[in-house]
This record gives sequence, structure tokens and C-alpha cells, in this order.
Amino acid sequence: MRAAIEGMGRQLLEGDRIGGEAGRDLTMPTAVVIAGMGGSAMSGELLRALVIGDCAVPITRVRGFGVPSWAGPSTLVVCSSYSGDTAETLACADQAHGQGASLLCVGMGGALEQRARAWGVPFAQVPGGLHPRAALGYLFGAMAGAFAACGLSRAGIAGECAQGVAAVDRDAAAALGGRLATTIPLIYGSGPMAAVAYRWKTQLNENAKMHAFSHAFPELDHNEIVAWEGAPSGTFAAVLLRDRGERDETRRMIEATAELIGQDAVLVEQVEGRGDTAAARAFSMVAHGDWVSYHAALERGVNPTPVDRIGTLKQRIGE
Repeated sequence: MRAAIEGMGRQLLEGDRIGGEAGRDLTMPTAVVIAGMGGSAMSGELLRALVIGDCAVPITRVRGFGVPSWAGPSTLVVCSSYSGDTAETLACADQAHGQGASLLCVGMGGALEQRARAWGVPFAQVPGGLHPRAALGYLFGAMAGAFAACGLSRAGIAGECAQGVAAVDRDAAAALGGRLATTIPLIYGSGPMAAVAYRWKTQLNENAKMHAFSHAFPELDHNEIVAWEGAPSGTFAAVLLRDRGERDETRRMIEATAELIGQDAVLVEQVEGRGDTAAARAFSMVAHGDWVSYHAALERGVNPTPVDRIGTLKQRIGE
């Protein structure tokens, strides 16, 4: 896991190259659906968050066994499965193909590659040998490269993300991981940082084997902020992911929230993204969270790499 986190910047650049080649024959769609599960879905969540404000067409995502009935010939359905054998994503690919949608498949191989080759649709094949969550750079880079190739986003996003990864403060991340290890962290962000907050949550779940949850500003200040009044003493920590590009209204809301919950939380930590662009700052926080989860795992005395419970579950349901 340590090597995978250290290699994220390289993954992003290689993924961008792979995706650019796979996406060069795609035409501009009228809508995009991104289908994926778990670690394989995170790349789509992050890319969507970074490009949705400027993209000329709507982008939605599904996490389950089907795509919308309207996803037809003018829609691009992106199916992301690192293993290539995720049951939900394969079901989405089958339905999308049956409805005549354009397809872009992303992964290392498996049944998804077989379908893509048989159907004659682009397959962005990334290197294998990792857990899906550890291949985020490859998967995100491949999607970003393909999006740029067909006009869905500007070029260079993956490179900006790699710059952000390089700017991460690893010492600060290690210290925060140690402090969070005995808490239940609630990770908050706004805009693209809300997607990053979800990445923190899932990395703490899988790497550190601990409960963690995420929510987004401004929505959380219409519900979850009230729950802090009843928070059990010494239980919950709050981590607020900041972006210097956030709106003034959002900034004021975050700062007021931090003050209000300070008396209820074990700790309130504000961490600001580094970099000159929103993409760089987002991925500096992705890398920061990965290191936080890694060091939380070490503090808790657990191996950050295996996810045995997921494997056991798949065996029980016959996957």
C-alpha cells in the first residue's frame, strides 16, 4: 500500500496516456453515465466533481446493476472495473450495449475486456497487480485522458493532479492519521473536496479497518450539524477539507461550523489543498487522505493492504 500511494503521480500520467489513446475514436456525447463500484468508482466520482462545472453535457453516475433507460445511442456510458469482473459494472455494460449507448471500458482485463473486444468498443487497459483502491491514479488518469480526447474536458487535468500529489505534506498526514486512529472521523468538504472527503472515508474504512463517514457543505449544515449536539463524548473527530478557491459563502459556513462543533468533537482539523488549480488541490488532498489512512492503520496495528471481509462476502454471495 505504501508503494501504491507513493506511485500515484506516476499512475496518473500513465493512465492519461492510456485513456487518450482509447478515447480518440469517441465522439462527443449528449450525456455521460459513469458506472462503477468501490475503489473502481472513485475515479469517476473525482473526475465528475472536477469537470461537471465546465462540461457541456450532463454527467451522472450509477453504483448498482443498471443504467438509466434513457442511456441510448447519444449517451456515453463509462464502465470502470479494475478487475474487470465486478458483477454490477458488467450488468451496466450489458444494458448499455443493449440500449445502443456508446461505451468506454476501463480496467486491467477480465470479463469487461472480453466484452469490449467482442463489441468493438474502446477499452482503456491499465496495469494490473493492485487492489482497486490502490489503482486510483491509473483509473482516474485513463478517464481524464479519454474525456479530453473526445472534448468532454480540457487536456492536462491528470498532470495537474500529479502536481498536487507531489505537493502533499506527508509528515502532517502521518500525524493526523495517528490522532484519528482512536476516533470515528467525519470528513467534510465542499465542491470537488466533497468527493475527496468520500475518498478519505473509504480509505479509512479499507486501509485502517475503522468506521469513518463523509458529508458535503452546504448540505450538512441543514441536518448533520444538529447531530453534533448529541455526540458521545470522546468519540467523533471532524476533518474539514479546504480549498482556497471555495466561495465566500462556503468559507464563512465552514468556519462557523468548525467553531460550533469544536466543543463536541475530539478534534477539529482543517486541511487545505495545495496547488495552483482545483485539480491539483483536490489530488493533494486525495494523497493526504491516503497517507492519513495508511498511518491510522499502522497506529491501530493493522495491515492496510488486505480487505478480507470483502472477499468473504463475495464468496458467500457466489461472485
